[in-house]
Amino acid sequence: MSLLQGSLSLRRFLVLGPVPGDQDRVEGLRQDHFRPFEDGLEEERLGWCDWRNPLICPPDENWVVQERFAIFGLRIDMRRVPPSLLKAHVDLRIQQLLQEKDLAFVGKEARISLQDEIKVELLRKVLPTPKVIEVAWDLKGGILWTTASSSKTQGALTGLFMKSFGCELQPLAPLLLAGRLTPHIPVEVLMALDPLNLELEEAGR
Repeated sequence: MSLLQGSLSLRRFLVLGPVPGDQDRVEGLRQDHFRPFEDGLEEERLGWCDWRNPLICPPDENWVVQERFAIFGLRIDMRRVPPSLLKAHVDLRIQQLLQEKDLAFVGKEARISLQDEIKVELLRKVLPTPKVIEVAWDLKGGILWTTASSSKTQGALTGLFMKSFGCELQPLAPLLLAGRLTPHIPVEVLMALDPLNLELEEAGR
């Protein structure tokens, strides 16, 4: 897990709400653990996994807690059928259907139904692309560290986190961090501060 070794880019979130107990935390991870794709048109699957190996679902509860941290992973699997490939299959199937049934054309509803049928067939052959988002939850400090960098993955993380643990994740912006580090300074004073222009500081020397 790169959170424990090597270099990486991290995002911090403030965890709002009461911290669930050990059993509730384990139950949340088990309830929403990653599950493989089933038949159908579903193109995305997500759920909690073990931080050591994304194939361990749900996470091994004996390895979740490390010191004051709860460490686990969010696995997001995607599978896609390229639109051009789907269109080619649909066109070929329609031509075969026109010849076999001696039809002049295929109606819109029949075409949509045929497209969905073919898409299901192709999705079964597509290997999903897995992505693992690493999570380290400081249970005492109320801060969550994660490798979720894009807005989409952050949205997936915050949504599932609320569902599993009943806690809201709020991005730890500089102003919010300043308020936590200097609780004696009123929020109005912090908001009134002007950013330091280092270029002007350098020019004045």
